[in-house]
Amino acid sequence: MKQFQTLYENPDSFRRTVREWQAWRTLHHSQHAFAHLFLNGADETARVEAIRILESEMPDCEYIGCAASGTLFGGEISTHDFVINLTAFEHPDSNAHAVQVEIADSTADSLRSCLKTISPDLERAKCLELLLTIDTIPIASVCTLLDEGLPETLPVFGGGSFADNSAVASVFSKGHAPSEHAIVMLLMEGSAFHVKSLCVTGWRPLGSAQKVTHAEGRVLHTLNGHPAFDMYDHYLKIPNDDHFFYNALEFPFILSHNGKALLRHALACLDDGSLVMSTDIPEGSNLYLTYGDPETMIESVKQCADTIRDFGPQVIAVFDCFGRKTFWGLEAASQETRPFESLAPTYGFCSAGEFIRTETGIDHQNCSFVVAGMREGSAVICPTDDVPKVSSDSSSESSMSLVSRLANFINTATEEVVQANKRLSQMAITDRLTGLLNRGEIQQRINQRFAAHSGPDDFSSLIMLDLDDFKHVNDTYGHKEGDTVLIRISSTLLKVLEHDPAVDVGRWGGEEFMILLPGYTLQKAQEIAEKIRISVADLHFDLCGSVTCSLGVVCSAPGESPDEITYRADLALYRAKHNGKNQVQCL
Repeated sequence: MKQFQTLYENPDSFRRTVREWQAWRTLHHSQHAFAHLFLNGADETARVEAIRILESEMPDCEYIGCAASGTLFGGEISTHDFVINLTAFEHPDSNAHAVQVEIADSTADSLRSCLKTISPDLERAKCLELLLTIDTIPIASVCTLLDEGLPETLPVFGGGSFADNSAVASVFSKGHAPSEHAIVMLLMEGSAFHVKSLCVTGWRPLGSAQKVTHAEGRVLHTLNGHPAFDMYDHYLKIPNDDHFFYNALEFPFILSHNGKALLRHALACLDDGSLVMSTDIPEGSNLYLTYGDPETMIESVKQCADTIRDFGPQVIAVFDCFGRKTFWGLEAASQETRPFESLAPTYGFCSAGEFIRTETGIDHQNCSFVVAGMREGSAVICPTDDVPKVSSDSSSESSMSLVSRLANFINTATEEVVQANKRLSQMAITDRLTGLLNRGEIQQRINQRFAAHSGPDDFSSLIMLDLDDFKHVNDTYGHKEGDTVLIRISSTLLKVLEHDPAVDVGRWGGEEFMILLPGYTLQKAQEIAEKIRISVADLHFDLCGSVTCSLGVVCSAPGESPDEITYRADLALYRAKHNGKNQVQCL
């Protein structure tokens, strides 16, 4: 494969360039080629003229293109308004074929029909590159249909066309005019053709997870019951003004849903505090606000470059989210792209969303960096010494370090608060001596369980336990020995019941304990009680020797209140005491 690249300046110079490309193809017997046309503000006249020249001088050349937020030229993120790339195949059976599909409604049925039609082409393909108009088509449906309609092992990568106040997001391909509601698929094939695609993120969570409590499609209404905009307003002091989009872009969300972690950013804020997101946000999922950690981002790029180097590419495609360009600034943004140009010639643009197939399917990311290395034949690996070091821009290094450390402080402090709250919550329901549930908590769980009792098939049991002659232990051997007995018996109860995490064990008071067994029949609860009685009797203590216990066991009856079943458990325990202690009585 051979990569060519040029800036479109005027028809005459472009025609000369295309003729030079064609001369190279003729000399090297290149039977097939494809071109990318990336427009960063260039007018329609230039696009039309460039295509007219390309089709007249190289009629067999396939081409695709889109509007962009920055173009890749010479491995640098540039402001050039029109960059054209040509990729020429050198192996005779390598080829590329573009398909453009108009998406007219939310079902994207036209894409489903297209995938069925081109199924034989897909089976032969070695990879599929995507260009899409993200804001005007149902991205979630498109990804689902691609997952269903493409071969499972087919690599997929690409980016979304960008729109701002000066340009409209559109895609186009050979034989098709620019469209604001379309997807372009470039299928590449060939027996000697190989591809390796990767995705880089580098954004790190900031604070704790936020539950999506209300969302409708792309409109995120509330997080943890509060307007979603509060995350930006309260914590980051980002106002809802004309600059909200660009300010919020530096703090995207990580969406955690169905085992996937996907980056999402806010496009706008509505008057009621709802956020319009880059794509659908599932209700009930978790979102984490994130920040760009320079060290993590640079390290991720370095690892990606190392992997692509080992692949031995001849051409590299780069889809770099314009959010990353905004984060770094135009001058520093190229530090993420330069290492790949040193490995092989690159083409690409700054996109409004990136696509890649991973082990979990075809994912739509925001604020990411997707790279695809391509080659024909065996890998020719670039020596490690030839790859430039990847490091953050020195002019921003100190401020970046400050931001990173501050964010780390916030995350650590947040985690400490979360853990402290967990400890406080646990202390509020725990008996300080034994570590079991305290009287208030076990009472509450009994009330909740039996208040929800609904019928004869919904039953639970209670065991009330009391140590026999415990006053004698305290009076004779002291309260320290008494505490030792209570602690060891509590541990014994937990050990006997450890097989069932649904069972609750609490200290009822003094030397009394209560055990709630959800779903246990009277017979099963009696067996547990007898096992407890034997285990307690087998314990040996240095001063008092041994102790015994009496247990009362009851199973709930239809319509029985929490107070009534607790009273029956107490009555069963009384019978065990009255009948000689160290025994189990059921009622």
